[in-house]
Amino acid sequence: MSGSKTDWLQSAPTAASNPRAETPLYPFLAKLLRGEDLSGREAASFYTALTDPKTGSNQIAAALTALTIKGETFEELAGMALVMREQATHIRALQKNAVDITGTGSSTAKTFNVSTAAAFVAAGAGLMIAKQSNRGVATRMGSADVLTELGVKVASEPSVAQTSLNGVALSFLFAPKFHTSLKRVAEVRRSLGIRTCLNLLGVLANPAGVNRSLIGVWHQSMVEPAAKALALLKTDKSWVVYGSDGLDEITLVGPTLVAETVARQTRGFQIAPKDFGLKPASIDHLRANTSKESAKIIREVLSSKRRDEARSLVVMNAAAALIVGGFSKEPMHAARLAEQSIDSGQAQNKLDRLIQLTNKVPKAVSPRKN
Repeated sequence: MSGSKTDWLQSAPTAASNPRAETPLYPFLAKLLRGEDLSGREAASFYTALTDPKTGSNQIAAALTALTIKGETFEELAGMALVMREQATHIRALQKNAVDITGTGSSTAKTFNVSTAAAFVAAGAGLMIAKQSNRGVATRMGSADVLTELGVKVASEPSVAQTSLNGVALSFLFAPKFHTSLKRVAEVRRSLGIRTCLNLLGVLANPAGVNRSLIGVWHQSMVEPAAKALALLKTDKSWVVYGSDGLDEITLVGPTLVAETVARQTRGFQIAPKDFGLKPASIDHLRANTSKESAKIIREVLSSKRRDEARSLVVMNAAAALIVGGFSKEPMHAARLAEQSIDSGQAQNKLDRLIQLTNKVPKAVSPRKN
């Protein structure tokens, strides 16, 4: 007699064994434990129940774990991201082609905070950037940690982010200030110590209403689902990228896998350093172990003191953002725009202005709350 040790779940009652466990979240938990996928509408209801203040921490932990083990479909990601967007505190990006440059983190290849540096460079080239930001979970190397080291005050109220977006055309959106309904769920996730759907959901739910994005993911299997989820969410144009060395950015080591979504259509291709007019190179020496080390590299790149692989990494990723934002169609041309942003001092100027504005804010514009 053979069979899986969980075969009994397929014929087990869907009702909770304890009446007190009969909550709005429980039916979804039972379904996920059976390995069944949720429809987009069910995923939206699941997320609503997950973030309900009345939902207990034990069921939240069980649901997150069950979904992680089953694996998220792109319909589930889109359904949950839609509600996450609705629940967020909103600000408004005034430019239609504004771009979010963000990543899931947790990649096997480690460097300094490339996307944070690329945000300054792309903004210096004229693109409006509304980048999502957070503290590091496993380490103090999150974008918010590095920005603090650079002198930017990131944990301000959403009204400050709106002011910087209007005044500098660059803003870093500190997740805990915009996704307040996730506070308890985030605490549970931290106590679990595992990667969950929240790692990917956050990058799909920009609170500035940005509809163009450059998203880096930590594993190749996430590229297609993230791109298809963005298609369901009606993105204008997005790139989801995964470096061949495991970097959740466009890498300098070799080719990078890209899934591009435009007008609900998705296509995959590879892009390489030579497409940007650069030579492949090792980036092992660019690993930063602390936010202070990462900030030092970023300062040196923005001030043109570094013209090595660190600069090349930043240039490629800023160039990709410029392509997504419609500033260029060709990687080679986009890379030249990124280099001009650095060499002209415009990228450094964006950092200087953001430091000044976030530390001494003028009369702020109030954010919109759903």
